[in-house]
Amino acid sequence: MKVLVVEDDRKIKTETIDDCLASLGHESDWAQHQQEANGLLASNDYDLILLDLQIPSRAGGKDSPEFGKNLLRQIQERKGRGAVPVILMTAYHQQCVDMLTDLQEIGVDGSISKPFPAFGRTLAAVIEEVMTKHRRFRLTAAAGGAEESLLPFEGGVLAFHPHRIDLCGETIAEESRQGLAWGILQSLREKNRHGKPVHLGSRVLAGKLDPEPEQNTLIRAVGSLRSRITKIMRKQVGRTCKQNDVIDNDEQGYFLQDWIVVEVYDEVGTLTGQSSVKAEPGGTSAKPVLRLCEKQRWVLARLAAEGKVTRLEVEKEFGISIRTAKRVLGELSDAGLIGFDRSEHPGYYHLL
Repeated sequence: MKVLVVEDDRKIKTETIDDCLASLGHESDWAQHQQEANGLLASNDYDLILLDLQIPSRAGGKDSPEFGKNLLRQIQERKGRGAVPVILMTAYHQQCVDMLTDLQEIGVDGSISKPFPAFGRTLAAVIEEVMTKHRRFRLTAAAGGAEESLLPFEGGVLAFHPHRIDLCGETIAEESRQGLAWGILQSLREKNRHGKPVHLGSRVLAGKLDPEPEQNTLIRAVGSLRSRITKIMRKQVGRTCKQNDVIDNDEQGYFLQDWIVVEVYDEVGTLTGQSSVKAEPGGTSAKPVLRLCEKQRWVLARLAAEGKVTRLEVEKEFGISIRTAKRVLGELSDAGLIGFDRSEHPGYYHLL
């Protein structure tokens, strides 16, 4: 079993926690602050998390129980509430009791005060108690027990890696696999120039995919992706996820639900972009990271020099199809970098 230990006190970690985990035969990683823990969670899977409530948010920062609480919330968003058991360790136990209602609502499986008791409810005993309860829950879910034994899906992190896409820590799409799931999710994570989530009709969404599918094929692919997500969330995360809990649709088209948090990672696992799908008040939510291709860099340079460019000019410059030119310009528009003016014919693009 692999354990993530989030503890800023080196002495407690090396002299007490390490001995306990070694005795139980468990491996562990160590994070001393909130940022370090999030980095490890992004690139590793853990069976248990031991979380000190009073931790710094970053290296060299002051510690606060609020940072531990924030990390707990991020763990549940990333992995799915209840997917990985969390035990709180704190010397500020009364403070923990005062926050107990909030902590239980976020999702905590057990707690233990420091210094750890040498007898009775020891750290080892709490770990065994929590893991036994968690295994029983997972077995019930895996055996197809009563639906009410599963927790409802409440959103989570949709992580875009270079070659795979994860939801709550479980892979739901891969670039190398046949099908349209990869392109559908990549398109739906975009935001428009106002920083709001895109709503893409089936025809528009199909036009963003390469090769472009028939509209009916696209609709069936979205249905298959929804079913796959529902199945994975139930079997791997222990969550009842309805068909529209992740990808919903209305009269304007398909879109990601408000409770989905988009994260983008590079080849080495570094977080390069993060945004909640839900726009912040005033339209100030972060835009997803757009890595400019050669054609998009040329468009921006041309606009900076001459003020406007048409789609036809982009097609001629690179010898590309109408569909490819639309995708190149559409990504820049959705990222809030350029706008389109229809007052002339043909219409033209300009910098925002």
